[in-house]
Amino acid sequence: MGIEFGVLKREELSDAVELSFRAYEYYEYFLNFFPDLGLRHKVIRSVLYGTWRAVMQKSHFLTVKIDGKIVGLAVLEDPHYKRPSDLQFLLHGWWNVYFSAGIKRVNAWVNMDETAGTPCHDYQHNGENIWYCSSLTVDPPFQGKGVGTQLVAFMEEYIREHGGKQLTLFTNSEKNLAFYKNRKFEVFDKRDIAIRDGLKMKSWSVKKTL
Repeated sequence: MGIEFGVLKREELSDAVELSFRAYEYYEYFLNFFPDLGLRHKVIRSVLYGTWRAVMQKSHFLTVKIDGKIVGLAVLEDPHYKRPSDLQFLLHGWWNVYFSAGIKRVNAWVNMDETAGTPCHDYQHNGENIWYCSSLTVDPPFQGKGVGTQLVAFMEEYIREHGGKQLTLFTNSEKNLAFYKNRKFEVFDKRDIAIRDGLKMKSWSVKKTL
């Protein structure tokens, strides 16, 4: 089994979206807002395509391949990252997110994402040489086999080589939180985020000095 690490090529974007789609299918981040499976499928694909097309030239997309197939992906924002405009997101496919799920529900999800990401973004902008990981996924058939651990190690090495000193990210999953804690990430913010019908979702922000 040959394993290799690298940077995503534009022509590989569809493969990256599909593996991340499978990884996110039952993730609380999407599940709590889009409980219907069919709708959730449409939303996840549309969000990933629309977002990653918009940030392809602004973010760093790192891959793990086994026997030539992408099985893991990390998306990073360096300290100089500038978010595309709302119009740019819409033009790159986000209009399809709203078309699929409706403005009210999608805006509620966007508000959740902004609330969950605020501690990391504030921490990044108030320090020097801090990178943010906006997405880290491993294809489900390859989870629990050390791929995620190797991807994190490659990601940390890549950041150090590009002058980064720290890494931050958030998760809404206790299982994922345990994964990051086992790799020496430190929780610096924990909050409950309102989702729907009086329900709340937990969000943990973590950081690591590299």
